[in-house]
Amino acid sequence: MGFLDLLQLRYHSPWVQMLIAGIGVGASAGIYVALNLLGAGGGRPDSAQVVQVVNATLCAVWFFSSSFGGSILNKLGPGITMCIGVQTYAVYVGSLWYYDATGKKGYPFAAGPIIGIGAGMVFITAGYIATGYPEEREKGSYATILMNMQALGSVISGIIPVIINRNSDTVAGVPKSVYISFITIMVIGGLICLLLLRPQKLTRDDGSVVAIDHPRGAWEEFRSNLLVFTDPILLMMIPAFIPAEGFLVYNGSVNAFNNNLRTRSLLSFIAVVLQIPAGWALQAVLDYPGWGRRKRGLVGLTCVSVPLVVAWVWEMIRTRDYDRNNPPKNPTDWDEENFGWVFALFMLNWVFSQLWHNIVYYWIGALTNSPQKLIHYVGIFRGVLGAGEAICFGLDSIKIPFIAEAGGILLFYFMGIASFYYLGIYHIKDTNYDRMEEGAIVPDHILHGGNLNPRQQVVVDSRGDKGWWIRGETRPRRPLWMERR
Repeated sequence: MGFLDLLQLRYHSPWVQMLIAGIGVGASAGIYVALNLLGAGGGRPDSAQVVQVVNATLCAVWFFSSSFGGSILNKLGPGITMCIGVQTYAVYVGSLWYYDATGKKGYPFAAGPIIGIGAGMVFITAGYIATGYPEEREKGSYATILMNMQALGSVISGIIPVIINRNSDTVAGVPKSVYISFITIMVIGGLICLLLLRPQKLTRDDGSVVAIDHPRGAWEEFRSNLLVFTDPILLMMIPAFIPAEGFLVYNGSVNAFNNNLRTRSLLSFIAVVLQIPAGWALQAVLDYPGWGRRKRGLVGLTCVSVPLVVAWVWEMIRTRDYDRNNPPKNPTDWDEENFGWVFALFMLNWVFSQLWHNIVYYWIGALTNSPQKLIHYVGIFRGVLGAGEAICFGLDSIKIPFIAEAGGILLFYFMGIASFYYLGIYHIKDTNYDRMEEGAIVPDHILHGGNLNPRQQVVVDSRGDKGWWIRGETRPRRPLWMERR
């Protein structure tokens, strides 16, 4: 049905809205990954230190912008929120271009907190759409679209470092044409995101409205944002959030320590390419119609967790004797005999660490259909993820042993895997449509398919009023107490 939506250009389809959000993520975070692999500003001797400081600042600010970004999203709506967020990435690229040209650090250091705010706005919007807009049977597909569109952005822009560095084992500066093209893509991608709509303005294929999420007052939204930190389900998931992007810091450091420039570029590019089919393979499990949702989630979790743990144990074994103060004099090249093992481990680590995001989004979407709760869950996920990455940047900057860094990341993965198994067994149900959740709308084909009582189609709006949902309207027609008089 989603493919037909695209052919018909049904703008008010949630599936098309997910593609638009994916374009925004690919044009921002996708290019951001490729840009860091490219080594922007890399022609200068202190560029690595400057970029590390900027990234650490970015991640620290990202924690607050994501954790409390639900208030911004609710007030501005998804279109404006994501458009502004994507444009901050253009500011970041411009700062690296300026630094590469002048060597002055003020602009890049200022861009760090700016993109930190913007990253929160981008990912809380995209995550909200990926978890709140699909039907329950499509949650795996939407999570996959989100992560694969980011990977596609990295693939399209990431081919550049492979081409530039194919015959090089030294650092080279970045042509200004690269900066210009990246900024252009980001600006256009951000403007496209203005097409994003609130869920009450969208209709599913059966004609039902996606959800209701009206703007709330600033204090009401902020209070709701704070109260989510008392949610025991959310607190239980936090260990799973912490390592979700710390692997990027670790992989970047080990890759730079052990491999020459063209090998690093090739590994990073192929890993992003392989992430796309791997994401669709996981989606086939998470949305498999022959199983109940609990079974799909637990099987998908196992398919990701086992190779993920194997990869990080292998990392600890491989790096146990590495001395970060004495890098190898002859870094590994792609034509050497031992490159095969380096390649296999890098792919295993990168791909399944990225698929962990898909699992997290699926778990969040499986626990609730409430738009308000999903905003906060996704915001906390991206905020804690940013905090974990900032910690990894800090530890990596003081050159702690690789085995200790890998062991710390693995520990949090273990805790996250355990918490997800517990939640999957005891808290995930085959459907949440039988619960009366704020703003959630049951699809018509589910409501009239004999599984639910039509009188259960009750909506709770942000003021606490209940009412029967009438198709085509943007709020309950009459309070429930009036129906009973």
